[in-house]
Amino acid sequence: MKVLQVTGTMNRGGAEVMLMDILRNKPDDVHFDFLINNDPRNLKEEGAFDQEILSYGCQIRHIGTQLRIGPVRYIREFKKIVRELQPDVVHIHLNAKCGLIALAAHLAGVEKIIAHCHADIKFRGSLPSRVFNEFEMWIQKWMIGWFATDYWGCSTEANKRLYRGGHFRDSVVINNAISCAAYSAVLEEEYKALRNSYNLPDDAVVLGNVGRIVPHKGIAKMVDVLSELKNRGVNAHFIVVGRNDACEYVNEMMVHAEECKVADRIHFLGERSDVPIVMHTFDVFVGPALREGFGLVAVEAQAAAVPCVLYQGFPQTVDMHVGLITFHKDYNPKAWADSIQAILKSCKVEKGLILNAIRAFGFDANENALKISEMYKR
Repeated sequence: MKVLQVTGTMNRGGAEVMLMDILRNKPDDVHFDFLINNDPRNLKEEGAFDQEILSYGCQIRHIGTQLRIGPVRYIREFKKIVRELQPDVVHIHLNAKCGLIALAAHLAGVEKIIAHCHADIKFRGSLPSRVFNEFEMWIQKWMIGWFATDYWGCSTEANKRLYRGGHFRDSVVINNAISCAAYSAVLEEEYKALRNSYNLPDDAVVLGNVGRIVPHKGIAKMVDVLSELKNRGVNAHFIVVGRNDACEYVNEMMVHAEECKVADRIHFLGERSDVPIVMHTFDVFVGPALREGFGLVAVEAQAAAVPCVLYQGFPQTVDMHVGLITFHKDYNPKAWADSIQAILKSCKVEKGLILNAIRAFGFDANENALKISEMYKR
């Protein structure tokens, strides 16, 4: 069974991490190749996972994005790649761009075409930009309905946004999953060594966030929370892990942090390949994101037995019901500080129980990979 995974650049985003976990855990009789969609000016830019993908014997091909090269050229180049790779299944991970790709796969003779939505899609920006994006998505949804054969998504909300009528009723929620084995294998000396490398005071409380840095992730909201905790005598430090894709946003955040006199309590680690270890270094995971398609990082934090304080932009389904999740409906710094302090006093859960709960809810990557591989064959 040959599956062509159609993605953007394979960096450390939620959808990409999930796809890599499927690759690592799939059975040997399912083979993956990857078609990376990227700006033609940086067509073969290497992603964070490319070398690992190649180590599994997968081929990586590149294609320009639909808007950059136009639909006619896109379909022509896509069909050529399909003729060369001859996949049995095309699995598309590009949310609102799935429609044209489904059409191209249909024209190339592929019989099983999976549209996969990884977000409850929301458009921001100017009114003309939002109108254009909504109109384009309406066309893409129409093509998905005609040419895709399977409709998958990370949540009911994501599926409802992208799939129309009967296609929504036929859609399937595919859990974003994590490697429970990777979290159970983390050693105490590993995460203690990493935490020591932060060079924080002994009384430091480590608040952590993992994810690509963009405005809708909301990390700047934590500046006022740090300031509130400082005023209460809590030596809280904020560790941010992830690629900075919004330099202006971060600069504005740090100007505000200087004004609040907490800039020295914010630490950027950049991208990391050892997220299971990093998660274990946090005392509390903070998730101020305005929206998350699923919010896999909150499940990862729970797998490390780390309590989470989250904005309601995270869906309720991230809660593994082990007593580690607190949701907030707004960004009131006093309320967030109250939750963090309460958690630090009381929130302790045995990691083995948490991992069992994650498996029971269907969020283990190994079991998820086997399930998805069977769905490819139907």
